[in-house]
Amino acid sequence: MKKHFLYIAIAALLTACSEDATLDVAGMFSPNGPTVQTRFEQSVAYNATRGEIHLEMGADDYTIYLCSDSHITRKTHRNLDYFMHQYRAAASPKMALHLGDLIDAQKNFPCADSILHYAGQTINDTIFLTPGNHDIYFKLWDIYRDFFKTSVYWFDTNNGTKKLDLFICLDSAEGELGAAQMNWLRELLAQKSQEGYRRIIVFSHTHLWKLDGSQGHCSNMALEATYEFTSLLSQYGVQYYWCGHQHARQEVHFKGVTYMVLNATKDEESQQSYMLAHMSDAREVRFEHVDYPKE
Repeated sequence: MKKHFLYIAIAALLTACSEDATLDVAGMFSPNGPTVQTRFEQSVAYNATRGEIHLEMGADDYTIYLCSDSHITRKTHRNLDYFMHQYRAAASPKMALHLGDLIDAQKNFPCADSILHYAGQTINDTIFLTPGNHDIYFKLWDIYRDFFKTSVYWFDTNNGTKKLDLFICLDSAEGELGAAQMNWLRELLAQKSQEGYRRIIVFSHTHLWKLDGSQGHCSNMALEATYEFTSLLSQYGVQYYWCGHQHARQEVHFKGVTYMVLNATKDEESQQSYMLAHMSDAREVRFEHVDYPKE
C-alpha cells in the first residue's frame, strides 16, 4: 500500500511539473485558488460594467450548439475545432454553449481562445462559457477571467418584438454554488419568472445526480445543497438544467425539471458527442446528439 501511494506521489509530481500538466494534486482534494464566493463577487462586478445581454435572434426558432469537457491541450483539440467549424457553418439564427472543462492543462487558454475567437464574437457567432474544475485547477481562475471575464451571468433571447428564452450561467466548478450565488439566483428567478419567458434554462458544469466518485471533492454538490437547488429550480419553473463533468450522457426528470448531462468533446474520450437544442414555440425542445467523426 505504501509503495502504491509512493508511485502516485511520484507520478503526480512529474505531471504537475510538466509543461502541459493535467493533474493538480492539491486541487483534487480541496480548492486551492479563489473560492466560489470570490469568483462570484468578481463576476458580478464585471457584469455591472458590461451591462445586460439581450440577443435578438430575428425569429422564434433558433438552434443552440452545446458541447462540454473538451479538455484541450495545445496538441489535442480536434473535436473542439470540429464543433466550432460545424457551429460557424450552420445557418443562423444560432448560438453556442460550452459547459466547462474547456482546457485540460496549464497554459492552454490562449489555444482555446484562438479556436473560439471569444473576444471577436458578434451576434449569431456567439459562444457562452461556464468554467469547469479543470479551468480553475492550478489557480487558473485569474487567467480564465482575463480571457472570459465572468463565470456567473444571465442573458436572454428575443425575436425583435417579444422575449423568448432566459439563460442563467452558474459557477459550479468546485462542486458547490455558495450562499451568495444561491441568493443571487433566488432573487433573479423570483424576478425573471414573472417576465413572460417561454423557457428558463440554467447551465453549469457540475452534474447533480452522481454516477461515481471519479471527480473527487467536486463530483457533485452536497445532498442538502442539491435539495435546496433543485427545489428552487422547480419553484420558479425552470425547464432544463444543462451540464457536463461526468463525460457520460444522462437525463433525469425531477420535480418538473429535466437535468441533462452531455457526453465529452475530449478527443480521446470513449463517448464523444455534442448536442443540438432546437428552440421553438413547441412545448418541448427538440434535441439531437451528434457524434464526432472518427479519425
